[in-house]
Amino acid sequence: MKTKEQARTYFRALRNELTPIQRMEQSERIVEQYMPCFEKEKPKVVHLFLPIEPLLEINTLLLLEKLNTQYSSVKTVTSIIAEDQHSLLTVEVRNDMTLVKNAWGISEPSERIFCDEKEIDEVLTPLLAVDVKGYRLGYGKGFYDRFFLLCATNVKKTGLNYFKPVEEVLPKDNWDVPLTRLISPEGVV
Repeated sequence: MKTKEQARTYFRALRNELTPIQRMEQSERIVEQYMPCFEKEKPKVVHLFLPIEPLLEINTLLLLEKLNTQYSSVKTVTSIIAEDQHSLLTVEVRNDMTLVKNAWGISEPSERIFCDEKEIDEVLTPLLAVDVKGYRLGYGKGFYDRFFLLCATNVKKTGLNYFKPVEEVLPKDNWDVPLTRLISPEGVV
């Protein structure tokens, strides 16, 4: 794949081949794979993306519910798109909060309890693909690469994906930030 757009087209097609049942089963398996890392590392603030349904993303609502019901001392946060439409703001999200769709069709909490990005211990990150060097292929807006720069330098950047890392190096730009690890239904890399 020579360009990011060619790679996005390819990996979107792979994702689209998964049935709704397969996506749910794989989302459940990703949660199972993540929990030993979580229990070992004991992050206090976990940032997770809320799934964009039309993009067929991992169902992170399963993880939100698990963290909120079984680990009440952990703060769960997510991002909302700032008014500048270029950056992200961090707000608390809990499974008991009402979620509303924004102009982009992304669910977000209706209540705004802001959180400092420097408090985040781990960012669970959406992606289309990741290569063996940890470089993720997102949707092309650069939101997460800019967001990572707001976080503490030691924040764990964990990608969640239906697929394991690809062997070939994905196209990347100078500003792309590599992930710490990837969690797929097959395990942690």
